[in-house]
Amino acid sequence: MSRVRQVGRFVGSIRTMGLLAVAVGIVFTGNPGCSLPRTTKQELSTVFERAEQQRAEQASSYAMTPATRPAAKPAKTPTATQEFHAPSTLREFIVLALENNPDIKRAKNLVQAKAERVAQVTALPDPMLMTRTFPEPVRLADGDNVFVLGVSQMLPVAQKLDRAGRMALEETRMAVAEWQEIRLQVIADVKRTYFGLYVLDKSTGILRENQDLMKTLIDVARGQVAAGKRSQEDLLRAQVEVSDLEAQIIDLQQQRVVMATMLNTLLNRPPQTPVATPEAFDVRQVDLKIDELFALGVKSNPELQRFSRQIERNRHAVSLAKLAWWPDFTLGFEWMFMKPRPAFRPPRDPMTGQRPMVDTMSEEGMDTWAIMFGFNVPIWYEKIQAGIAEATYELDASTDEYASAQNMMYFRIGDAMSRVRAQHDLAELFENTIIPQAQQTYEVSRAGYVSGTSDFQYVIDNWQKWLTVSIQYHRAVGELERSIADLEQAIGLSLSDVRGDQ
Repeated sequence: MSRVRQVGRFVGSIRTMGLLAVAVGIVFTGNPGCSLPRTTKQELSTVFERAEQQRAEQASSYAMTPATRPAAKPAKTPTATQEFHAPSTLREFIVLALENNPDIKRAKNLVQAKAERVAQVTALPDPMLMTRTFPEPVRLADGDNVFVLGVSQMLPVAQKLDRAGRMALEETRMAVAEWQEIRLQVIADVKRTYFGLYVLDKSTGILRENQDLMKTLIDVARGQVAAGKRSQEDLLRAQVEVSDLEAQIIDLQQQRVVMATMLNTLLNRPPQTPVATPEAFDVRQVDLKIDELFALGVKSNPELQRFSRQIERNRHAVSLAKLAWWPDFTLGFEWMFMKPRPAFRPPRDPMTGQRPMVDTMSEEGMDTWAIMFGFNVPIWYEKIQAGIAEATYELDASTDEYASAQNMMYFRIGDAMSRVRAQHDLAELFENTIIPQAQQTYEVSRAGYVSGTSDFQYVIDNWQKWLTVSIQYHRAVGELERSIADLEQAIGLSLSDVRGDQ
């Protein structure tokens, strides 16, 4: 036989073995998990596209505040180029954070990484290509057997691949929930930082206004001293108060630098990027039932969703562990290359002088083949039972973890709601009662000082109370909005979404 025919025979056998392995893998397994990678990719595509489309809408719902007062002007008017890149409203800050925050990007990449696991765990194991080469040809009737070439494919029970794929799918969904959790965390951090800036800027503005007010009081004290009605001590006391106000302003400015740096960090901007003065707004009225918030939190809180997916993942893990009792099959094909040898020529018969007739099949050197079939024998009872027990315990642990997270969510909602109500009542009390009374008391004492019926210390005390409650009002308003950010994060929804605001 020519070498060309041998090579062709070899290539044809390899092709046959490969096609056989693929066909057997498809027909034998009937793997229901083979569609899971496509399902996962489609699901993620929908989630990411919806998040991209609703980014501005989500920012608007979380930035909705009762901004009924004229907004304060920024300290510096940005140029046209700066205005395009520099946000000035809470909504713009949230949009920029959702787009650029590195923690959100990291979580999204981890989601995509988890999704790639689905295709890996649902695929069949790599086929095994094997050869056996003999040190000396094995002489058979058909020829000399030089070597054997074989291919085998392990075929797990189809449900094993399906369960492993569903576990990977649930882990991907857990990563999606964690990504959504981080998005809400960033939104809440932006809001808390923004309203912290609001408190600092409002406090600074009040201190500057009181500096001007104290300077007018200095003029009054100077006139009283010049008229001989008051001592020099009053004038010096007023000047000390002006200096103390300046010291407080410097401290607030330093705190603002820290707060602005924190906000720029959330937006993934250079730390020294200027941050505009927050807009003015009124006290928000929050009238929500705590039981309804609990129910909404159970449905919308991404942390609970993550633990719910973890429970489902562990349920599939228990099923997969029980499938260890089922053996995995191995199917293979072997091809034995037969090297032709010279035909056997028997000696002539001494009586007749003729050569006897013989079978000439050995002249062809026909190759032989074989089909292999095998399976593992799951006999190690303790190992399999331990795997089932491990998966069961992890399922129980994840159920307990969900219950613990739910209890913590209840606490956070209750705590945030109690702070929201207290700070709302406190802000209204300051605005409608305490501040007007403190201002009136100061003005009466100042008039009494001018007329000589009250001393300067009394005026200073009343002024300090007015100053303090004015700052406390804006602090209560800012803390109210920061507590609302805590409440929204615990629920998983903005208050405008909870109330169905348009």
